[in-house]
Amino acid sequence: MRINIHAGHNPDGMTACGAVGLIRESTEARTVKDRVVAQLTAMGHTVHDCTCNNGTSQQDVLKRIVAACNSHAVDLDVSIHFNAAASPVPDGQTTGTEVLVYSNASKAVPWAQQIVDSVAALGYRNRGVKERPGLYVLKHTKAPALLVECCFVDDPDDVAIYNIDRMATAIVAGITGQAAETTADAARLASMSQAEFVEYIGHLAAADMQTSGILASVTAAQSILESGYGKSELALQALNLGGMKAELSGNTWASAWDGRIYIKDTAEQREDGSYYTITAAFRAYQSVAAYLADHSAYLAGARSGDSLRYAGVVGCRDYRRAFQILKDGDYATSKDYVSKLCAVVERWNLTRFDGAASPEPDGSLWANIAGLSYTWADASSFGQLLAQNGMQTVLRRVNILE
Repeated sequence: MRINIHAGHNPDGMTACGAVGLIRESTEARTVKDRVVAQLTAMGHTVHDCTCNNGTSQQDVLKRIVAACNSHAVDLDVSIHFNAAASPVPDGQTTGTEVLVYSNASKAVPWAQQIVDSVAALGYRNRGVKERPGLYVLKHTKAPALLVECCFVDDPDDVAIYNIDRMATAIVAGITGQAAETTADAARLASMSQAEFVEYIGHLAAADMQTSGILASVTAAQSILESGYGKSELALQALNLGGMKAELSGNTWASAWDGRIYIKDTAEQREDGSYYTITAAFRAYQSVAAYLADHSAYLAGARSGDSLRYAGVVGCRDYRRAFQILKDGDYATSKDYVSKLCAVVERWNLTRFDGAASPEPDGSLWANIAGLSYTWADASSFGQLLAQNGMQTVLRRVNILE
């Protein structure tokens, strides 16, 4: 998809500075715009930043934006703004998010509806899609155009729930049409108790185990610990239950991740036990199922040089050993990562989701299959695999059965 993105107004504080309240429109619009551009670019879309930062007047700013937009052949033009109430005193009712279009017949309307619904799902009042034929940019851009009014800068309720990353992610979700599934999964996580989340993720992990060969108790424990029972910021805003960063092992494994990211601060632990904070880009997923698929693909296929980073985790039937494999492969920096995961398994009896998992065959045959290095020379070992894991599972592991 080809997209023009631009933030409204001018940041110099004098010329076309936009709405000013508890937060400042020109500043916030640019910050949100930057995050939207970064996310869309990471997803593989062609994005042009047409923001004007040096106009001499309101009209000059608008003309420069339109000229920049019309210099590119794109599918959609998106202008990012913030609103303000007409009254100088917030009334508690002039709140929410809305998206403006030139006319209700504009080709931008379906995108506009997706965006306003996605942003409203963050907790804002949904003011809908509105027709504004008098707006200069909407009228003069060649491509279908829309203007996002993220929220009201002078309303305390709007500002209280405003978060730059969440706003940007919601806008991107609306542009790409992924809002519905993502919002539904996030709402499901938000409503669950700890026990309900354990059952939910345990059953999903058990289904994943049938094709990935990774113990359900391992997948479930990581999701529980890393996401705080589905309530972490990363879980609710990006459906990332395992702290999966955007760049992992050089992205050397086959992945269905679509490239969306979520940027946040995260704590890392040094060898001496002290902690430090970094700002990192994490993977954002359109569904919990997409996260699980990518997480398992990562554990099975990520490489460190010429070797599998987590060699032995596929087919491992001892969750303690599997956790040590993950720690040794630097999945997490926490020094007590293994003991924490084991405690989660034991507290919730997560091994019940492992079903008929049997002891690992001699010679780590599953690991050989995962690395595509097994030659089937040992017929008795192949028979052992069939007996312990079933024909369908074995064939899936060697990509004979899809």
